[in-house]
Amino acid sequence: MKSLTLKKSMRTLTSLTAEDEKHLNALLKKKKSSDYILLYISEWDIWSEKILGEAQKWLEKEGDETCYIISSWELPHAFAAFSITSAPTVVEVTKGNIKVHVEYPRIYSFFNPKPKKKRKKKSRKGPKTHG
Repeated sequence: MKSLTLKKSMRTLTSLTAEDEKHLNALLKKKKSSDYILLYISEWDIWSEKILGEAQKWLEKEGDETCYIISSWELPHAFAAFSITSAPTVVEVTKGNIKVHVEYPRIYSFFNPKPKKKRKKKSRKGPKTHG
């Protein structure tokens, strides 16, 4: 298991290999009580390479998430756990709630979220009338 962590942040990016199969199976069994992110990639896919670059930048941002990288070469059978048929794909697991991001723009947005806009309160002009 190869892990990258930056000191100022608690985010981690961990690449799982064939030797980490037991760890992956334990993670999958705990999906109803744990929070984690799985990034499914193919080592020969240009889009997967681009997303890995975005995941590296994501490490630098503040947060306490752990993202596990699953390669189609190292752990091909792991793609069946969430019926993953394409790479890259992000699976976000939050205490039993599972979100699967397949489209590249959604995966990109996952690693680069836009700041939430503050909504302006609508103010009513003029007196309230009944009619």
